[in-house]
Amino acid sequence: VSTQSTWGPLGQGIANAVGYAVSQKMAAGKYNTDAHTIFDNHIVCLCGDGCMQEGVAMEAVAYAGHNKLDNLILIYDDNEVTLDAMAKESQSEDAGKRFEAIGWTVSKVDGHNMSAILEVFNKAKVSTGKPQLIIARTLIGKGIPEVAGTQKAHGEGGHKFTDKSREALGLPKEKFYVSTGTRDYFAARAKTSTDKYNAWQETFNAWKKANPALAEELDKALRREIPADLSARVPEFPADAKIATRKAGSDVLQPIADAVPSLMTGSADLFGSTLNYIKSSKDFTVATPTGRNIRYGIREHGMCAIMNGIAYDGIFRPSGATFLVFADYCRASIRLAALSSLPTIYIFTHDSAGVGEDGPTHQPVETVSGLRVIPNLDVIRPGDPEETAGAFVAAVQRTNGPTLLALSRQAMPNISDVPVSVRREGVAKGAYILVHEKQPLKWIIMATGSELSIAVTAAKQLGEGARVVSFPSFFRFDQQPQAYKDEVLPSSCRARVSVEAGVDWAVGEVHWIRWQGCWH
Repeated sequence: VSTQSTWGPLGQGIANAVGYAVSQKMAAGKYNTDAHTIFDNHIVCLCGDGCMQEGVAMEAVAYAGHNKLDNLILIYDDNEVTLDAMAKESQSEDAGKRFEAIGWTVSKVDGHNMSAILEVFNKAKVSTGKPQLIIARTLIGKGIPEVAGTQKAHGEGGHKFTDKSREALGLPKEKFYVSTGTRDYFAARAKTSTDKYNAWQETFNAWKKANPALAEELDKALRREIPADLSARVPEFPADAKIATRKAGSDVLQPIADAVPSLMTGSADLFGSTLNYIKSSKDFTVATPTGRNIRYGIREHGMCAIMNGIAYDGIFRPSGATFLVFADYCRASIRLAALSSLPTIYIFTHDSAGVGEDGPTHQPVETVSGLRVIPNLDVIRPGDPEETAGAFVAAVQRTNGPTLLALSRQAMPNISDVPVSVRREGVAKGAYILVHEKQPLKWIIMATGSELSIAVTAAKQLGEGARVVSFPSFFRFDQQPQAYKDEVLPSSCRARVSVEAGVDWAVGEVHWIRWQGCWH
């Protein structure tokens, strides 16, 4: 099966392929039995010089080598060309030695010799213990002497050379010509592939009959089915709880992981701080491929790109964690997840200036605003433990795009004057009335995250004409019916103020200004 997972940002495809390989290793460990093997395929990825130069690719291949993903085959089209110049102008390393040093098996082959390629490829498929790199030396633009072997073939080789090159290759003048031999080959190939698929389907059916519980679990995972009562499975927090939302998230994650077996998680060397370890499981390793916790190392961008590959494969629901400020390392992968409607979950903590001793380098004062502008990315910033429960449930229930949870390091009070159901269900709507006015409405205070409790305190000082609107997700509130928006933020009340820690122009002008009364 061929899959096009990305187009444009170089290096992402390599990292996606590593994600596919991780997913298939997990699936094989979880679902294969002694009697039936239903997952035993290889992940094959094609790449070029530009892909190999990208840092995200190197993060991912280092991870693959360390974890001995021997179901991964990377074919490197080594044509010594990048877009702007010959590759020698920007690289001089020995790619083969680099990959050998990080735990890969390396083979080299003439990329124009089909028989040699097939021989090396078949050898790679039966090799075990290491991922495989096949370096295929090719001549870019072969058959077009005007550009062959130069960077011009990367962008200039095209229509103006078509007729002459076809003549030189001995092809007929007919455009889109496919020879009889080629048609016959692929017809036979289709027959062979159909026979193999039918044989696999027999094994799969026998496996389902022998393992009904596993079969049901796999079916639900592939359909992205989430329990309707997921929120009810998360215990309520004590009324007097005062904890960081990262700690609340840790508590919430455990029952959700029990309810959704396909959910897995990972961290970029920060499990001890992000607190998103699934305690009922183990680390994903060569020895324990069923582990639901991935240690990505200090590879934030690689983590998020690998998560995309896991999500593309469609069996497991990937989540990953780091500090929110490091979202800038991950942004390209997050944006691709949003463009591709992948249901990835980002558990990003230390979401404001209150990050302790780390100081300005770790204070994401503009980061949340920058993430909210990515189309189709749902950024949820919960304001107390119960909103955190609602945020995790909403993230898992969303299956048509990514969700980012911005969680705090500092403790927040549980706003227990408001029913748990109101707070949890309110998150699903993006914004809701947290504190109702008791007299005619005079003021509306909108707030999110660690500033929510401040807004509640301020409303008490203003008096009984003040309303507090909790605003954990702009993305979700924007999708609500107009009648609901008007109910939460009636146009009759223009005295509105928003409270959120961050750079004022980024926080106010980009997002809050839409809902502040002076612009209605």
